[in-house]
Amino acid sequence: MIEYIKDPTLFHITHLGKLVAIVVRADHQVENLEFITDEQQPFQVGIHQKPAGLQLTPHIHLSNTKVINEIQEVLYVVKGKIRVTEYTIEGDVIDVVELSEGDSIIQISMGHGVDILEDARIYEVKQGPYPGTQHAKIYLEKKDVT
Repeated sequence: MIEYIKDPTLFHITHLGKLVAIVVRADHQVENLEFITDEQQPFQVGIHQKPAGLQLTPHIHLSNTKVINEIQEVLYVVKGKIRVTEYTIEGDVIDVVELSEGDSIIQISMGHGVDILEDARIYEVKQGPYPGTQHAKIYLEKKDVT
């Protein structure tokens, strides 16, 4: 289910009341700073819109122990076009969204698959360290979404 937060440029994909993903379109307007994830999420994702000449105060992030129970992932489409399919843990399709240049998706929970529709350059960011594919993923049987 798609739940529009502000407008069609920022929306949540949910399943049975659980947040699955957050989609941010390239044309989403931000004034100053907007955090897309809430402060309880293990991944904190924000968008800055700052004027030229502004200087952010230099800082160091304090190190502290965190327990992460769910790996989250951000995909940012630098160029090209992709289709992201959101899946339940059982492998049923929840929703499908196409992303183009400048769009991003924050994978919060459950499963997902990506189809490359046009030659694409994608930034992927997730928590580490990465334990290797056999210890990090459960592969779902791909179901036809067309």
